[in-house]
Amino acid sequence: MVDRTQDKKEQIIKTAMQLFAVKGSSSTSMQEIAELSSMSKGSLYLLFKSKEELERSIYIYCFKMIRDPLVHAEQETGKTPREKLRNQVEILLNHVYELREFLQRQIQDFAGKGYSDIPEWLQKSNVAVMGWFQSKMESVYGKDILPYTGDLSMIVHGMISSYVRVLFHPESFVPTARMADHLINMMDIITASLLADKPTPLISHAMVVGMLAGQEGNVRKNPLQLIKEMKDLLGATPLKTRQQKDAADSLAILEGEMLVSHPRRAIILGMLFNLQPCPELAEPLKELRKLLSPYMHNQEELNCTP
Repeated sequence: MVDRTQDKKEQIIKTAMQLFAVKGSSSTSMQEIAELSSMSKGSLYLLFKSKEELERSIYIYCFKMIRDPLVHAEQETGKTPREKLRNQVEILLNHVYELREFLQRQIQDFAGKGYSDIPEWLQKSNVAVMGWFQSKMESVYGKDILPYTGDLSMIVHGMISSYVRVLFHPESFVPTARMADHLINMMDIITASLLADKPTPLISHAMVVGMLAGQEGNVRKNPLQLIKEMKDLLGATPLKTRQQKDAADSLAILEGEMLVSHPRRAIILGMLFNLQPCPELAEPLKELRKLLSPYMHNQEELNCTP
């Protein structure tokens, strides 16, 4: 019975993916999925309590579809770490090509929403991928490459994204095996240059370690989102003290500053200082400082540029 239920769920997932590929998830109803699956809407809800649960199941299905052969390739004996990585890249590209219609539509949907509706668990998986990538780089190129894993992850991500666009294009197909060979050869060239010249990393090893250390924590908020939460926290009780009123004014000023193209460091520092005396905001203020640190750091670099 369990196997039959699981088979039925998988059939529904595949049907939903077909509809999502054509119409997008937001334009596809549960009624349409039920009809194409030859079942009633009520029966569909017995297997998936909501559309959100179905969408999550689709992502998990795709994730496992790609992950399982990658794990198998990692466990193969008689191959060097570089050969395993090359095979894993080809496996990844093959599955992306297989799922290209569905993935292309999902990317369009996410872009149209500003990526705000990407599930939190899916965002967290990016950090896990970073940990895997760091381990792979060390196994292929040695410990000396660790300071550059942040930079390399950005480069490889950009290359794979470009290759995926080629896979999505109906008139410019390039064999995935050739893509995998090319990407690994380019990585060899880049890493050889980094290890020889030893430039200062743009994305430091410490930043990568910090990302990995926060893997089990919450996904980092947008500064404006956290500022709004802090305003709501203050608004939950009447503003009785001068500290609370000053904090409310400071949050409003800070919110406006974050909406301009180049937030001013002096304003950010001043408003953060004004928020310190308010005990209700002590904990979120710590997180806000971390979120705003890149703006202050970048501004310092701009000020030092001749």
